This record gives sequence, structure tokens and C-alpha cells, in this order.
Amino acid sequence: MKKIIAIILFSLVMQESKAAVGDTTWVTIYNLRKLTYYGNYDTSAVLPIGKTYRKIRLHYILGRYACPAGTTYCGSWDYTTQVRVKPPGADTVEIARVITPYATDWLASNKKNDYIMDITDYSSVLNGNLDFRFKYDGYSWGFTLTLKIEFIEGTPPMNNIAIKNIYDGYYPYGNSANPIENYLIPKPRIYIAPVAKAYIKNTMSGHGSDDNGCGEFCSKYYDMKINGTQISQKQLWRADCGVNDIFPQTGTWIYERANWCPGNIVKPIFHDVTPYTTAASTFTADIDFEPYTSSSPSGGFNVVSQLITYAAPNYSLDASIEDIMAPSDDANYIRSNNICSNPKVKIKNTGTTNITNLVLNYNLKGGAISSYTFTGNLNFMEDTIVDLGPSISMFNGNESNIFEVSISKVNGIVGDQNTYNNVYTSKFVDVKSYPSKFVVYFKTNKSVSPINGTYSESNWKITNDAGVVVKSRINNNYATLTATVGLYIDTVSLPNGCYTFTMDDEGCDGISWWAYTSYPVNPGTGILRFNSSTSPIIIKNFNGDFGCQIQERFTIGYLLPVVEINKSYLDFQLFPNPASNEINILLDVKERTDLSYNITDVTGKEVMQGIIGNVGSEFYSIKTENLQSGLYFVNCKINSSQIVTKKIVITK
Repeated sequence: MKKIIAIILFSLVMQESKAAVGDTTWVTIYNLRKLTYYGNYDTSAVLPIGKTYRKIRLHYILGRYACPAGTTYCGSWDYTTQVRVKPPGADTVEIARVITPYATDWLASNKKNDYIMDITDYSSVLNGNLDFRFKYDGYSWGFTLTLKIEFIEGTPPMNNIAIKNIYDGYYPYGNSANPIENYLIPKPRIYIAPVAKAYIKNTMSGHGSDDNGCGEFCSKYYDMKINGTQISQKQLWRADCGVNDIFPQTGTWIYERANWCPGNIVKPIFHDVTPYTTAASTFTADIDFEPYTSSSPSGGFNVVSQLITYAAPNYSLDASIEDIMAPSDDANYIRSNNICSNPKVKIKNTGTTNITNLVLNYNLKGGAISSYTFTGNLNFMEDTIVDLGPSISMFNGNESNIFEVSISKVNGIVGDQNTYNNVYTSKFVDVKSYPSKFVVYFKTNKSVSPINGTYSESNWKITNDAGVVVKSRINNNYATLTATVGLYIDTVSLPNGCYTFTMDDEGCDGISWWAYTSYPVNPGTGILRFNSSTSPIIIKNFNGDFGCQIQERFTIGYLLPVVEINKSYLDFQLFPNPASNEINILLDVKERTDLSYNITDVTGKEVMQGIIGNVGSEFYSIKTENLQSGLYFVNCKINSSQIVTKKIVITK
């Protein structure tokens, strides 16, 4: 059963819940709201009352719109956004923080992304007539925002009682005349019965850049103190931006940053302070940043710290399936998909008894059921990702594209205390089936950060479903940084099975990236593709702007569902990149047809257009001598295909 709540001035869009059982209510806060100025976007909504929810999820859906002609700033870059609720008679609290991606090319490709965040911690204030504030720190326009809240009925692991702010603000860092500790002073707090659990939730991100890159590009820690005693130390750094699932982007998305990445949710940090505090007794909470001073202070940290309290846990023995990473068509897990073996699911201990043994049953809908036993020591409210192991028989020959997983036993007991969180399903797309013999065509670019200055920093390998390397090319030699890049053509012959092709780049800048025009010379654009071993057909083209790693999972000899060949399939690569007076397009198409293209600048203005007749999977050239230096987007289309967009840098 699904219920609809009317919201004045906003339409409610219904979706199917991916969770298993339990009535679900959807409320839309914003629907395709255009972000046309920086600052606060305020509204209100009517949320359900009188029921408990085992999970509340925020869907933060970001898209793009075409800025009006003459708009000066329409860059759609990486900006801080915060979602706040303003309950009457209680603290205004941040419930989510997302950094927008570099998304200048999203409009042409009709791209959007649904960021999903668990906000069950705020259930005590998410009810009735509620004011919302969306804060946008960007100075350029072009994004659309849709916010929806998904209320899934049931009993949560703990009932939220209250949320109280400890700190909330943007504070300078490195300024000896105005240190951050002037703002992060010890704060007295107290909670009373029936509170049984107390957590401090810290959401922090560093921004701005002094001569040392602080706060955005410097790794610093903070100490969490209760009553003056340090209980934890946390490093505020994201070293995984180069494996961002929102990729590629049209800016510096690969750079590591102070606890955030462009196009990602800012991950909160939790501290269980229950062991260090007592109900009805005042305690002090204090955050101390790593000591640091700068001769040119200009950075700071956006700090939100909250005391979140709960009643006693509702379950002693309970496990939850939180999500399916693979197989899934969720864009937030695009690097983990598509797969032909080794499903991955996230489980969580939602009971007070440690979980040491968990039996999971899984299958494709209508197919045979397999089992996997997790062993470990999962504490209360701790989660982990479980690889269910080789699963060739499941994916070979079954035509269903719905994956199902369920909890069978917890610590040897059939059926835990909450069965509503024991089942999860996902939809997915089948991997491609390749011929048993094909060619890996790899043309390196010059290494931007070579090891010993003797080889390209990119290498590849092919592994089977057991993780065994069956083919590889590592340390692709060339004489010096300025030498001609290497061309490697390897013929691969494989028996039937499921395989993963992985290219790793030690510099985390792929084999092409628009920002590297010289270092100390232009590193150029590499090429990576799979070719047929018997004809000039290109089986797979890889986008060289992949950051730290790119993967392709494929099958040999699998019985996959029969699908009609999409004759409007189109992919292409551009090189050299940067270019000057001419760019080359390497096309990947299924049949000969006409190609239409246009080139736009960063504001979306069209600067070139044209048609190339009777194209195939071959090289074609476009003259660009009339273009000025800068970043451009090449938008191509054939027949009824969607527009495919790639970026190119022109240097003169």
C-alpha cells in the first residue's frame, strides 16, 4: 500500500521502493527547482505524523537546465550544498550535505543523479508542518534540484529522541589572529531519561586554499574530547576522489580533498559517547583541530556537530540488508557494475548482540538459490560490504534481470527479530559477451608522475571470477618522459567464463585528462580499446578520463538473454587532447550512418556544427583552427541515439 501526501505548490512524484516490505510514503520537497542564485532556498512541507519508520531516506536528485542566453556564469561546478530542517521550538539542523559535481556536460547528455542518504537519525523532527532550507554556496547556475523523502514504516533499531547542535558554522583555519579554536570552545550538554544511547555526529569539509592548500587540499585531523579527555582522533581527508562513481567530470574531480569529493555526499563521522556520559549529568563536548598556522590564511572548515540521542535499542538479535552494490543499475555504484559474478551487498547489525555468523540466500528471480555464510564480529550499528563469491552458474543462462538476497540465519538462528529488513532486490543490466579471442589495443600517454622516469604509470590485467590474473601488461616501458608514447597490441585468448579487465593508473589521472596541458610537456592522450581479432571492428572503446581505475566485466561463452542489437549505439574518443587546429574522432558504431555534431563552449554557446556522412568505426577529423584556446564540448549523435558528449581542450 502506498499513500500520498499533498504538498502545496509542489507535485508529488511516486516511485517504487527498493526496500522489501513495509508501507512507504513519499513526500516531495522541491521538484525540479532551478538554482538561479547563491544563498538560501526556503520552503515548507507537510510530513506524515503518528507513525514510526524503520528507515527514512532522502533522495537528493541533481540535474541540469539550460541557462538563458547571455548568462555570465553557468559553469555547474563543485559547490557546497546543505539541507536543513527548521522544526518549531527546536534547533535548526543540517540533515545532509552534498558537493555538486563538475557537470557542464550533463545538459547535453541529459544526465542526472539521485543521491540517497539515510536520515532516520532525524525522525524526531521529520513530522508535521516543517520548514526546509536548501543552502547553495555556488556563484554560477545551471543545476536543478529535486528533494524527496521516503518514509518506510516499521520499527527502527533505536527510536530517535532529540537532536541538539554543538557547533554549526564555517570557521577560519590557520589564522593565528583568529584561530579556529576561538569557535570550537567546549560546549556543555545534558540529556535525560529515557535516553539510553548518545552519539555525536560530525559533518566537516575543508574549503578555500592558502599557500599550503588549506583548508581544501590539506589533510588535517581533529580530536574529539568529552570532559576534556580525548576519546577519538579522525583524519579529515578523502583519498578516493579518483575512483568517484560520478565520473568523468569536467573539472578537477580527481584531486584528493579535505573530507569531500566533487559530486559526492560529505560523509559524517559518528562518535558513540554513551560510555563517557551519564543521563542527567552535564558534560562538555569539544573538538580540537590539528594545530596549524599560515602566513596567508584564507581557508576554513564547514563544521556541523550534533548530539543525537535515542531510546533503548529495540532489538537484541537483528540484522539488516542495507543495500545491493552489485548487481545494480544504481548510478551511485557504477564502478561496481555491471557484473557476471561475485555479487556485493551491504549488511548491518541492528541488534545489540554481536553478529558472528550470517547466512545469506541469493538468486536471480526465478532461478536456483545459492547461499553464502558471513563470519566475523559485527558490533551494534556497524555495517560491512559482503562479497558473495563466484556465481557463474547464477548468471549463466538465467534471463532474469532482478537480483534477490535475503537473510536466512543470524548467529545460527532462523529468523531474527525484525523480518522486514531481511530482503532486498535490485534491477541490473547484463554484461557484454565478448569473443573468446580479441585484441587489447593500448597506446600510452606520457606519464605525469612516472616512477623512476622509465615507464607509463598505467597498466592492465584480466582476472577470472576467482580473482586469478590470466593476462596482464605492467610497466609499459618508454625511454624518457619526452619520448614517444608506447603502443601495445596484445591478443587475448580466454576459455568460457566471467572476467574483469582492470586498468590502474598510479597517478590517478587516467590516460587523458583535460587539465594536463604540460608536465613538463603535454602528456598527450592515450587510447584503450578492445578490437576484434578477425576484422577492423572495435568491440569496446574506453574513456581515458577515468581517474585511478577503469574496469570492464565481460563473459566468454555465457548464455545471456537475447536482445536486439541497438543499431543506434554510439561512442567515440577525441585526440589529441589538448588539440590545436584539428581534432580526430575515433568512432564506435554498429552500422554505417551519418554523424551530426556540434561543439559548445563552457557557457553552452554553440561555436561549430556539422555532419559527417556514412561513418563507420574509424577515424575522422574536424578542423578547429577558428576556435580560441579553452575548454569545449563535442556533442555527437546518429539516428535515434542519445547525444554523446566528450570534452576537448583547445590550445593555440
